[in-house]
Amino acid sequence: MTRNAQSPCGPSSARPVNRAMGAGWVVPAFCLILTAAWASAGAPLAQAGTRPGSPAPPASPETSRPLFPIESAEAHLWGTVRSVPDGTSLVVVTPELTRYEVRLLGVEPPEPPRPGRAGVQPTEGQPFGPEAATYLRDLVVDKQVRLETYGKDRSGRTLAVVWLGDINVNLVLVKEGFAWVSPNVPVTKVRVELEVAERQAQVGKYGLWALPNPEPPWEFRKRHNLPAE
Repeated sequence: MTRNAQSPCGPSSARPVNRAMGAGWVVPAFCLILTAAWASAGAPLAQAGTRPGSPAPPASPETSRPLFPIESAEAHLWGTVRSVPDGTSLVVVTPELTRYEVRLLGVEPPEPPRPGRAGVQPTEGQPFGPEAATYLRDLVVDKQVRLETYGKDRSGRTLAVVWLGDINVNLVLVKEGFAWVSPNVPVTKVRVELEVAERQAQVGKYGLWALPNPEPPWEFRKRHNLPAE
């Protein structure tokens, strides 16, 4: 049988050093010596809520969480905007003459007019659709921009936050009322900043928010059976 390790001066013999227990009673000096020897011999000290010899508890989510955020740009690229096909797309050429088709991350401008084609009726688009594309062209065409890239969309375009100097182009489009925030923005930091800008545009009734009942472009496309572009 194995007995639990116990100090030779346990609760039954432990007394305050200078507490009188009648005439001349104090804790014997040898108890202090034996206690020190027992501790130095490696008697197990159980942690609160654990038994000696039991495995250490697993790390909590807080201690095992990565030190750095996992949502970060894949690359930072520089280039010149050569064209703006619509209110969300740019064609950017780098100094090495690499051509990028860029989709602004997290923004949805009003639907522009669409010409008719096989299986799709022409549509007049939404208010502020053409204005959004014009605003973007005037802002960035033939300007040098910096791209924070976040992968590609289903069409193969590079998803990016576009910076014109200190101006966040994605943010400005939303803040000026020329775009909605996309319903599913995969990058938390980008989404939060855009949602704040959208709220400011709503309160100030900028751009499309001056309309009595602005309709999100994804709902407009659904109502008209239009594919996303």
